[in-house]
Amino acid sequence: MNTSNALFTTPFDHNTDFIDLADNCERFCEALVEETDPARKMALCGRLATSLALLRPMLLEPVPEYLQERLTVDAFPFIRPQFAPEPDQHCRYCEEITQLLISGVLAPEAARVMGDLLFELTGYFADQLKEPRWLRTDAGVALLG
Repeated sequence: MNTSNALFTTPFDHNTDFIDLADNCERFCEALVEETDPARKMALCGRLATSLALLRPMLLEPVPEYLQERLTVDAFPFIRPQFAPEPDQHCRYCEEITQLLISGVLAPEAARVMGDLLFELTGYFADQLKEPRWLRTDAGVALLG
């Protein structure tokens, strides 16, 4: 795939709001998955890393007033963001992070962060696998969801 040049030229900096930075991260990741050219993949990784670095300090700050209206709805949304990979893919994520930690190639701080991520992912994964799937009713057993 030939990624749109707009992804490489769209300006953003420390004045870009967190919503736009989050949108950037999403677009860079989507393009990264599809891109086949190694140089363009590396450039997308750089843009993603920069967006994430700019985004992180904003996450603990109050939402600016000018963005509050954009994040306000009149009715509870039916769809909420969730992390829901297929179980086999989720397991693969955990395996790959484990192998990365075993390899010892990460700097100590990066290894700690990846260990934290692995802890969160495996806990979520285990909870998902152990989640009830059927409900016993007077009419018999029914599939949940």
